[in-house]
Amino acid sequence: MKKLRLARTGPYLVMAPGMILLLLFSIYPVLFLLKISFQEYSPISIRNPFVGFANYTNLFQDHNFWNALKVTAIFVVSTVALEFAIGLALAIILNRLPIGQRLFQSIVLLPIAMAPTVVGLMFRFMMNEQYGVLNYFMELLGFSRQAWLSDLHLALPALIITDIWQWTPFMMIILLAGLKGIPDEPYEAASIDGASPWQMFRYVTIPQLSRIISIALLLRTIDAFRIYDTIYMMTKGGPINVTSTLSWIVYDQGFKFLEFGYGAAICVVMLIIVVSFISLIMKRMNLFEAEGSR
Repeated sequence: MKKLRLARTGPYLVMAPGMILLLLFSIYPVLFLLKISFQEYSPISIRNPFVGFANYTNLFQDHNFWNALKVTAIFVVSTVALEFAIGLALAIILNRLPIGQRLFQSIVLLPIAMAPTVVGLMFRFMMNEQYGVLNYFMELLGFSRQAWLSDLHLALPALIITDIWQWTPFMMIILLAGLKGIPDEPYEAASIDGASPWQMFRYVTIPQLSRIISIALLLRTIDAFRIYDTIYMMTKGGPINVTSTLSWIVYDQGFKFLEFGYGAAICVVMLIIVVSFISLIMKRMNLFEAEGSR
């Protein structure tokens, strides 16, 4: 009888520590965040009165929020799309290299090993208007110096370039693993049928990679929404909020102005946007897989 009970409760006992940690470090913070989003919450205040939907009402009337939402959308779509395209191209090239694959991988993966703060500081020096190496090479090519991080039209592209440099190898390594898992038989059959290289790519490679592509896009989309440290090191949300993302205004409201309730409301809206965006990607990828399987 005791052995039967142990057999039934054993799996739950094994999972219990992990579930407790999940509740403490994942579910509870989300519930606490949702709670204080309905309060005028401040860590230096004794009383934190309930204000209902006032934080959300103020949020949707805030010009800075809508600007940050637009900047975040531009940043996420641009970085994820370009990182996927470049990462896929590099993965295909690397997969076809007859020799030197490991050496090439080691070189390309170096940016991932660097902390985002270090990358941000490095690109801040490289893009400096006076002594930056980027402007030095532009002058050698006959172009004028550019104020990359203080120009209203160049600051956001500079952040996008920085993020692409650091995280394209991440996309590449996931897609490369997927390419190596594709068997040779579908390519051999397509070759016998007279398929061109583009047709093989479109009708063999992409359908075979669809699940890997969905995982890569999901991981990078979630991470791109959270960008903060690179912005802090390079632009601090400027100039004139052109690089101010949702995560940046959360920092501003919560830790600079100590309006934690308002900052929590932004986090809740940001969470809803991210979950909706991820659900859309999952739905699109499932449709794509269904088409590919026909």
